[in-house]
Amino acid sequence: MDILKSVGALALGSRLRRLSDQLMRDGILVYRDTGLDFEPKWFPVYLYLQRSGPSAVMDIARGLGITHPSVNQVAKEMIAVGLLATYKDTKDKRKRLLALTSIGKAKLDELEPVWSDVRSALQELIDETQVDFLGHMETIERALADKSFHQRFLEKHQKASNP
Repeated sequence: MDILKSVGALALGSRLRRLSDQLMRDGILVYRDTGLDFEPKWFPVYLYLQRSGPSAVMDIARGLGITHPSVNQVAKEMIAVGLLATYKDTKDKRKRLLALTSIGKAKLDELEPVWSDVRSALQELIDETQVDFLGHMETIERALADKSFHQRFLEKHQKASNP
């Protein structure tokens, strides 16, 4: 019996995390099988910098909707393998910018064919469900942007506490 499944919406975050963990584990295998020295968790930061160019950590975090410490952790790993470099912003010396190195930029030629196959495999998976999964995800993300889960909880909790 799947305990998380049995409690419905109560376990939404846990089930999404479980799904994410499974996809990340398989992503690690994909990169290993294709001989690429790349980690699935690096993908969002890499893609952001590849598309936007050198950027401040806070801009990356905001652009991806993740935390500043998460970007820093991933950046540290990517710097260690030579994909990223850090330098001071010429306009604001207090600001640290991240940028793809020449090695990082060249890596795109290796990554794109793999990403094409990954996209195709994931789209096949989504199509098998016969549900507009990504559309539903976007709807939930928009709803949370309008009113967070925490705000929704407080409304319910306060209403129950003050009948």
